[in-house]
Amino acid sequence: MNKLYLVSNDKIWISKKKYTSNNDLNNIINCLKKNFDLRLINRQSFEKLDFKIDKDILILKPSKIKKEKIKILLISITPYNFLILFYFVYIKKLNVCGHVYLRSDGFLEYKYRFGWVGYYFYNLMFNFVTSKLKIISCSKNFTKVKVDQIIHPSELNKTWFNYKISKKINYVDFLYVGRFKKDKGAYFLVKFFKKHLQNYNLKIVGTHKKLIPQKYYSKNIIFQKQISNIYKLIETYDSAKIFILPSYIEGFPKVISEALARSKPIIIFEEIKYVINDRYGIFVSKRNITDLKIKINFILRNYELIQKKIKKNYFFTNENFKKELLEMLYK
Repeated sequence: MNKLYLVSNDKIWISKKKYTSNNDLNNIINCLKKNFDLRLINRQSFEKLDFKIDKDILILKPSKIKKEKIKILLISITPYNFLILFYFVYIKKLNVCGHVYLRSDGFLEYKYRFGWVGYYFYNLMFNFVTSKLKIISCSKNFTKVKVDQIIHPSELNKTWFNYKISKKINYVDFLYVGRFKKDKGAYFLVKFFKKHLQNYNLKIVGTHKKLIPQKYYSKNIIFQKQISNIYKLIETYDSAKIFILPSYIEGFPKVISEALARSKPIIIFEEIKYVINDRYGIFVSKRNITDLKIKINFILRNYELIQKKIKKNYFFTNENFKKELLEMLYK
């Protein structure tokens, strides 16, 4: 079986079992472990994390890799991943081939967070990484990325389409699942609900309360930490009337697939309208309260009809993602 080195910026916490900070890495591992002899290179966490990963996956230090031709899957371009590849090529002088999997537009992310300095720093990393590795992307809309095919990351399985709903749900009007970050639009979203949408309540899932500054708290906003249990996550989607994704930058967000799988209408904003991918039930709003209220009122007036149409969508599943990823890696 071919060796494949997964290089990930995600942290791993090891006790009797292995855990990571999000489920994306574990999803990739599960898609590939039957076809490759996987070796994981990653950052170490010194505190407990939430998402369990396959206990049989071998975790290596970069210095332990022998001088041979190695095949790599670099998961995103980050300073850590860039340095690992640089170390392999110029310090260990390994013969490296493989792919880099782009999950978001790094140019826009770094520019948004650090200005033009961030943009040019990412450009330096991007040029080096893509000179050594082929690109796998989840979008054709990323800066400087030219690909004929994309992959559609998804964790949807049969469980997501079981429409039995718990009777113990505490219902909310709006739900956002994601990191509480400026580039994810979370600050913008909180501002709108505090100032303009006081009659609606919003649940934000994905960041521990202790990490959120007090100024973002409000009576109509509920904060909840990241959810690792699939049944509790499904229940959380079921609890909301409308799912809202305020991001300025996205790739192929799995939360949209998950919300649609639970027949939830979705509101996004103009910057990421390309994520619709011919799926019904995703409504695009301008970033002003007038247009947002128009979209909200339309959804609420036509709610049941919208849900019926959502169920007729094509759904990108975990099995689709596995087939697409393997096809790319064997090219």
